[in-house]
Amino acid sequence: MNTQLFTNVIKVNAKADQARQILVNPTRLLKWVPEINAVDQKDGAFSITRSKEALNQFEVMAVEATDAKITYHSRQGRLAYDLIFELTESNGQLQIRETLFTDPTQTKLPLKLLAPIGKQALKVNLVNLGRVIETLTV
Repeated sequence: MNTQLFTNVIKVNAKADQARQILVNPTRLLKWVPEINAVDQKDGAFSITRSKEALNQFEVMAVEATDAKITYHSRQGRLAYDLIFELTESNGQLQIRETLFTDPTQTKLPLKLLAPIGKQALKVNLVNLGRVIETLTV
């Protein structure tokens, strides 16, 4: 994946470890991405199914994690992508930066039209993620 489509950023009152707990386990997507209705794990990959019409109604995802970065590698949908979450703690807050990358040579989809729609949809999900993470601090 070599082309960055967009970045979203939020700040929450939480620790990076709390965010990592949720992000490294895609079965937790059910808590913060409302259109996902099934996440099945098999052989280190996660099959994601959405209930609502979406660009990727079905996709297969692998997760790669380091201390400060979690990457979702999505394949087998209409749009293959890498969604990278970067976690930065500062002054008692956690900044979560999500950046979507794709390879435009591997799709015939109109990325210039899809990028703003995807940015908005993923921003809503990122805000939902922030709320879920903050409930872990209570």
